[in-house]
Amino acid sequence: MVDATGHEVPIKPYARIMSTNLVLDSLLLELAEPDRVLAFSRSAAERHRDGYRYAGRPAVDGFGPLEALIALHPDLVLINSFGTSGRASRLRAAGVEVFDFGELRGVDSLLRMARDLTELLGAPERGQNFARRFAQRMNRVAAGLPTYQRKTALFLTNIGNQIQGGTTGTSWHDILVAAGLIDAAADRYRDWPTYSPEQLLVLSPDVIVTKDGMASVVCGFPGADRLAACTKPGHIVEIPGDLVDEPGLAMLDAAEEIHRRVYGVEE
Repeated sequence: MVDATGHEVPIKPYARIMSTNLVLDSLLLELAEPDRVLAFSRSAAERHRDGYRYAGRPAVDGFGPLEALIALHPDLVLINSFGTSGRASRLRAAGVEVFDFGELRGVDSLLRMARDLTELLGAPERGQNFARRFAQRMNRVAAGLPTYQRKTALFLTNIGNQIQGGTTGTSWHDILVAAGLIDAAADRYRDWPTYSPEQLLVLSPDVIVTKDGMASVVCGFPGADRLAACTKPGHIVEIPGDLVDEPGLAMLDAAEEIHRRVYGVEE
């Protein structure tokens, strides 16, 4: 089969599979036989929330020296395009097969990755079943919420001295929508726009979603303090960064938590 870079990778019984990032770690854990997994990424192993799930396997640095990866003798290394320029060709030159899953964008890319992974594993039905179940669970989070009750929202964070968002084409957009919110930026922006105070005031979301500890930073940005969401109690929601930064299985947990925080829990 052909990966995201156009490289053809043979389908065969790989038995020493190495993952190099959090999303692929969680998919391997979900979809592969444990004895076929050689190593997970260090990011997964060191994560406070669920690092224990990856115990018992070597932890590798996907961006570290390639010699450390090669020394473990993997027969298949799983990567994504971001930050991997040239690394795949060097691994292949060392006799290691590499599959590049492409960009990590959100629900659509996660489900495609699941199907591609299980195709490589020789068990495509696992990926198809996983994709169907995950999509259903994301859709169920706010299924009972009428359209007229749905609030507008922006996902905002601080990068340097700028306010950045995430909208159409990103996992942040998919999380907001699954949580029952209307992405206020979706009709005007895509990907990860940087906003001016004037643009934020035009978008005027009912709710701001940000990472833990960022509410005061976002609302303290010059001009942002005039946003209604920054002045009304309960209209800015902080979520753990390890939930909203991972465009993988954690998107479901993030959507459920945001839905609960914004709309409350039904008794």
